[in-house]
Amino acid sequence: MFSYLLNRRGYYHVRIRVPADLLGVISSTELVKSLKTRDKREAQRLALPYLQGINKTFSLFRSGYISDDQMRVNLDSLMGRKKQAVVCNAANLPGTPVILLSKAIHQFITDRQQGWTIKTKMENEASFKLLLNIVGNVPVNGIDRDKVREIRDTLCKLPANLYKVFPDRTISAVVQRMEDGKMPPMSITSVNKHLTRFTSLMSHCVKERVIDVNPAEGFLLKQKRKPEEERKTYSSDDLKAIMKHLPQDDDRPERFWIPLIAMYSGMRLDEICQLYTADVREVDGIWCIDVNDALDKKLKTISSSRLVPVHPRLVELGLLDHVTKCQERRHPRLWMNLERREADGYGSAYGKVYQRFNRKHITDDPLKTFHSLRHTYANTLKQLGAQEALIAELMGHVNSNITTGRYGKKYRLSVLLETLRRVDFHAP
Repeated sequence: MFSYLLNRRGYYHVRIRVPADLLGVISSTELVKSLKTRDKREAQRLALPYLQGINKTFSLFRSGYISDDQMRVNLDSLMGRKKQAVVCNAANLPGTPVILLSKAIHQFITDRQQGWTIKTKMENEASFKLLLNIVGNVPVNGIDRDKVREIRDTLCKLPANLYKVFPDRTISAVVQRMEDGKMPPMSITSVNKHLTRFTSLMSHCVKERVIDVNPAEGFLLKQKRKPEEERKTYSSDDLKAIMKHLPQDDDRPERFWIPLIAMYSGMRLDEICQLYTADVREVDGIWCIDVNDALDKKLKTISSSRLVPVHPRLVELGLLDHVTKCQERRHPRLWMNLERREADGYGSAYGKVYQRFNRKHITDDPLKTFHSLRHTYANTLKQLGAQEALIAELMGHVNSNITTGRYGKKYRLSVLLETLRRVDFHAP
């Protein structure tokens, strides 16, 4: 029997279950209408207009072309029920466009995605999915500062990775579950990321003249830690432990070399993981790592493109020998075991490998991660008295100083090499 047909005492009814994402808008879990026939074929024919009309109404609502009130009126009309008055609010006053949050999000992503990486798009979509689940698919011009305050307060109560931890629970159920205090809420940084994306969305709506003012401005939470405290540097003992426990496996050279390159160059995880064999080359008599976005590589910012001299310690340990082996074997990349993912490049899989290594052999401190190697490198240069502009160039940061940043040229490779040569972690 067709799933949309229901037989009650010999008479057929059309029955359509309300989709899960609409249960908060439609009070009933299913829509049922008597077809007033005992003939099954006749029932199939009579059910068709109801199926088409209801599914079309659902689609119009999801696309943002009709409001929740209008959807309910349409459904009442289709099912032959008495029409309910549409609530008069800012979303349906004469002359005011009815733009639902889902439609505004769709327009925002469509307009912005050309300048986004795939990862950025995924992160924005994840934030807006969460925000929609918190506030509902309401008209944009019905969102006021009290509603934004409610969104912020709810975010502060939710865990990180909500949909992995509680895939089937509603927001209210998760909030109630979190009250026992057994699971920590998401970080202030994560809350602010969601709020920042929501603020950008509302700003877009202002530009599109959907709303007059941005109700989400000024709701970011103050960080309890200073920026430099969000990640910790490794201690001297930590660095020695890393050197001691790094696995020297010819079949998995990346597990030995990637942490060492980060330690002695300050390069980002993705920058190292995506290196091609040709990216390690001699320039003006100095061996360098060329950080670029050629082929399938990517850069975090424009200033990330740079030449980083190979630290003498890396040469001593045999990095150039590894490069030569890759060339002899005609390997295009330095780490052939790493596979590229469209969303986040080559670094994701190795990042998890390092995290297990880090927790097993180095530290349980959650603020010490692979990125701590970059922090350690920068801090070491700072403590050695290196100029800020020089550190910025080595790290791939923008030099904010007008004189040296805008008018000054890049440092000579010999100057960069002489500076980083001073970084010595006394590794055995």
